[in-house]
Amino acid sequence: MKTINIDALVTVAGGMRWEDLPPSENVEDRRGMSRRESMRQRSPVLPPPVVGPRTPGDLPSQIGLDDLEALGRKLRRRR
Repeated sequence: MKTINIDALVTVAGGMRWEDLPPSENVEDRRGMSRRESMRQRSPVLPPPVVGPRTPGDLPSQIGLDDLEALGRKLRRRR
């Protein structure tokens, strides 16, 4: 991977113009809303993701998602 030193980074000028881009169809696009309107906007309820086949030692188990799921079940039972 190519690295950039801090001196070169400081001298960068310009950027991406997003003002002329078409409005997004995504409901989370809140351009043009006031802060209050944005905070009142409700996010859509999405269906749960489809869980694919799992194997022992896969990434979700390595990062502890299975442990969090089990902990959540324990906490729900205590209530």
